[in-house]
Amino acid sequence: MGQYSVIDYSIDSLCDIISIENDISFQSLKHKLHIIYLEDYFQFMEVRTIVLERDYIDKDYLEDYAAYYVRSFNSYKRTCLRLHFFSKAFNQDIFKPILTNSSEIELTNDYVGFIVVKPLPQTIFGRTCLRTYPNAGCRYFNFVRPYHVNLYGINLKVESIAYQEQDSVVAACASSAIWSAFQATGLLFQHSIPSPVEITKAATVFFPYANRHFPNKGLNPEQMAHAIRNIGLEPFLISAKEYDILKATTYAYQRAKLPMVLGVMLENWVEGTALGRHAVTITGYRIGNARTRFVGQDFYLKSSRIEKIYCHDDQVGPFARMEFTRDDNRLTTSWVDKNRVMGRIVATPEIIIIPLYHKIRIPFEIILEIIYRIDGLLKLISKIAGLNNGLNINEIEWDIFLTTNNDFKSEIRLDKALAEGEKLSILTKGLPKYIWRAIGSIDDEKVELIFDATDIEQGEIFIRLIPYSQSLSELMRTIAANINVDDIESIQLIKIFKMLKV
Repeated sequence: MGQYSVIDYSIDSLCDIISIENDISFQSLKHKLHIIYLEDYFQFMEVRTIVLERDYIDKDYLEDYAAYYVRSFNSYKRTCLRLHFFSKAFNQDIFKPILTNSSEIELTNDYVGFIVVKPLPQTIFGRTCLRTYPNAGCRYFNFVRPYHVNLYGINLKVESIAYQEQDSVVAACASSAIWSAFQATGLLFQHSIPSPVEITKAATVFFPYANRHFPNKGLNPEQMAHAIRNIGLEPFLISAKEYDILKATTYAYQRAKLPMVLGVMLENWVEGTALGRHAVTITGYRIGNARTRFVGQDFYLKSSRIEKIYCHDDQVGPFARMEFTRDDNRLTTSWVDKNRVMGRIVATPEIIIIPLYHKIRIPFEIILEIIYRIDGLLKLISKIAGLNNGLNINEIEWDIFLTTNNDFKSEIRLDKALAEGEKLSILTKGLPKYIWRAIGSIDDEKVELIFDATDIEQGEIFIRLIPYSQSLSELMRTIAANINVDDIESIQLIKIFKMLKV
């Protein structure tokens, strides 16, 4: 065989390639959940052609190989296959002149991504970078990054976050989930990205009696937290047992390009049987149009509109959909049960672990509590005193999220609603690296409060009010001028209303 092959795409041809090159049963591949998922994914992406690259050396697999497989009695290859997927149809005869630069055909815009296939009996899907679902005005993948690919001298690029299947020998699902999260934080915070085997070693180094390092069957939250600390970030653990908290937390931190690991309990809802705990990396979300009450109260958050999250699920595939059900705090999954039926396996969220930069000290819940109290006071005082400036204050919706100073000022600079003087004042003001933004909106009216995310909780975290529109901003200041701060227990609220009076 040559070093490469060009094959017309079909799910059967994909299985044929892997079956022949890895000496795996075709039928067992056809029943593999990843193949079922990829068939739907590639159909959506309109994939037409596969280019097979043989004897590819993958860094992450090489680390695993050196740590475990090289010492096995049975011999395992040290090189992998790399499969490249294109939405353009072409064959070997067309590809050869493209490769030698004697053809004007371009493949850059038709590149869907690649999958590394490891030379193992079962857990074959290694580093995988595939294009995300299109935004369509409702899907958001805030921390995808460019992966540059050189295919025999052809420079290609795919915007994605790397994924790989759990290898139960050297990496449990938690290690794979953390590895995918580090793909984002590595670029954001400039740290090295350890391989799954290195993550597992770091997670278990201080837990010698918890289980064997290799093979490893799973990590507990403490071990996951230690793996995150090992690369210089701080693990932030949050309960995810309430829908609205999960949605709000996902939205708030992912707007700052921060990934998160979600721990769930899987169960078959038809049989009522628990299948065990599982970890995935939340990589995106989908927002609907309907305004929704937060925790059933008279308080509206934009994040409550989230209908689905997208996850790197090592047992399914990249950007796998998990949809919020209406009746209880469970998510649908793309898993299939023992009868190969999809839709019966659901996930109950339990915990979120976020790898944070150490200077992000103010958690989302602090800002959420402040805005919740402000929202309540606005509605109460407006009702009692009749101060509404012609607005239906009960309809206000809040958009709360973390961002950087640079991203904030770039957005402010392009905003057409702010007066020139106000804009100049904001752009030239010194701000901390990370800030919390809380934007309240009613129809075309908008006001914003910004907070220092790097201060201590007792500090002066409120920075200023941004008056995008007149009526809502004046209402905020009028209420601040008429409120008795001595009746307020919250130190932060007192500071906010005192500053708004000035």
